[in-house]
Amino acid sequence: MVKKKEISSIKVDKPKQILLCNTNREYKYYTKGIKYRLNGKYQRIPNFVVKKDGKTELLNKEDVTNFFLEGYHKKDSIIVIALENRGWLRRRSTDGKYVDWLGDIYNNKAHEKKWRGELFWDGYTTKQMNEVAKLIDLICEVKKTEKNFIGHNVLVDGVQDFKGVVSRSNYNEYWTDLGPSFNFEIL
Repeated sequence: MVKKKEISSIKVDKPKQILLCNTNREYKYYTKGIKYRLNGKYQRIPNFVVKKDGKTELLNKEDVTNFFLEGYHKKDSIIVIALENRGWLRRRSTDGKYVDWLGDIYNNKAHEKKWRGELFWDGYTTKQMNEVAKLIDLICEVKKTEKNFIGHNVLVDGVQDFKGVVSRSNYNEYWTDLGPSFNFEIL
């Protein structure tokens, strides 16, 4: 569990939003990718990653305004929590195995729901979702962020002005995180 001291160390005074998104890779590959992308100068790094086992890692103490290339946010306005999740999957016709967007084999049971043009999804673990709920509570307490939540993963007009917890899929109909396997009822 993340401690209040770690949340206090993030250089965002009173964030308007807590943004939930996916890593779209396994944790070890995600962190390796952001470490070496753009020769180590990649800047779209979330503040936290919540892994499948429910453990949380603080990756970035800095402001993550540049997390969106579209410039939705002003300085010091969001804290980003990425969940370890591979996102949408497809079933290979050759052998029936599920693979992620990189073609890596997915060995778990896929969540099946038609959404945003895709049918199969990586699931979120109960430990992971419970940890996200605790982390959100702690961030709201320490950083005085409003504890509102949109509570679904579809496009919302004017979401950039919403104060509280949102998912990246609330911003744009092309983003698929958080996916349909996320249990919004836990939050």
